[in-house]
Amino acid sequence: MPQPPSSQREAHPADLPPSDRDILDVEPMLRNFGGPGPTVTMLYALFLENADALSRSLKERLAAGDLDGVRLAAHSAAGAARSAGAGRLADLFGSVEEAALRGDATIARRDAAALDRALADVKILIARI
Repeated sequence: MPQPPSSQREAHPADLPPSDRDILDVEPMLRNFGGPGPTVTMLYALFLENADALSRSLKERLAAGDLDGVRLAAHSAAGAARSAGAGRLADLFGSVEEAALRGDATIARRDAAALDRALADVKILIARI
């Protein structure tokens, strides 16, 4: 079946240039917790600690060929990233999860390779809060 022209194909999260809001939308977190302060700082620190650990676990499981473990780690990380407002990171983790569910290790590896940069971008923006 013919593919639509490249301009009409759905872009993949790893291929899109992110805006700051795509990387980290802090408004809901700030609104829910009364603006910047110790609670928001603590929640983002906890998120980063967990995201780092889940990303490491995902990559270790991917290297071991454990796609079910990859799927579980990616699912947990995607939910945490979405809750933190890290949309681009959540989309990447979600894509890894979907690829692992389909048994597509090639796509899972491709998207996992983009996680370090996406997580670094989130860390930069969290440091500005």
